[in-house]
Amino acid sequence: MAKSASYHVPFRRRREGKTNFRRRKRLLRSDKPRMIVRRSNKHVRVSIVGAKVIGDETLVDATSQHLKEYGWKGATGNLPSAYLTGYLAGKYALAVGVKEAILDIGINSIRKATRVSAMLAGAIAAGIDIPHNPSVFPEEDRYTGKHIADFAAKLKKDGAKKYDQQFSDYKKRSAKPESLPTYFKATIKAIDAEFASGSMKAKLKNRTKKNKLPTSPKKKPAKKAAAKKPVTKPKTTTTAKKPTAKPKTTTTKKPTTTKKATSTTKKASTTAKKSSSSAGKTTAKKGTTTKSKK
Repeated sequence: MAKSASYHVPFRRRREGKTNFRRRKRLLRSDKPRMIVRRSNKHVRVSIVGAKVIGDETLVDATSQHLKEYGWKGATGNLPSAYLTGYLAGKYALAVGVKEAILDIGINSIRKATRVSAMLAGAIAAGIDIPHNPSVFPEEDRYTGKHIADFAAKLKKDGAKKYDQQFSDYKKRSAKPESLPTYFKATIKAIDAEFASGSMKAKLKNRTKKNKLPTSPKKKPAKKAAAKKPVTKPKTTTTAKKPTAKPKTTTTKKPTTTKKATSTTKKASTTAKKSSSSAGKTTAKKGTTTKSKK
């Protein structure tokens, strides 16, 4: 866990134990191609890689499975196959134009008479200039496969069952482990013959073409069609319809004369009453006057 502001989490490959970045930094400062050596239980691989800003570029790559093209009938994970793979990678590098390199073994440590040291010895024997210490190289009897041939001959004398169990893969390939030194020499001659003929360089070019990812073909720009004249559509005269005015609703007010008529009738009635009352009074007065005269 982080306990201070100066703590930095290591790179993922460093945490997984796959890359030693301090060692890689020293290798990159040499400005030389790196000969990367890797091994597994059944195969070995040697690659010549150049460092660039965008990433590593593989210049040459050789595996122990490529040895079958040159007549190798032995196993692909033992010491002789490691030496031959380094030798083949060295010849590949010379065919491409690489004459020097520096060894890159990753997080592994080099020890005497191992497959890593055998690959280094094979690349140096091919003609590549690599800083090295000859004391770590395996002896000739070991990288030629003589020690395996002697062990197979001894095991065959002791019993056929043990011999068949130990070298069952050789039997499938119709090969004999006792003749490994002869297979070794024949493979070296086949590699040298291909390198001398000059066909190795063309072979590597074809291989790099096959290994490249297929890129989608670039589409040709379509030809510009002649600019078409704009079609002038006939103008359609649209007669603007006048908005239809809504008929005004005239509210007819009730004549106010009725009130006046009623008022006049009331006045007429009152005048009639007054006249009748006055007429009655006058007639009464006359009657009284007539009586008095009598």
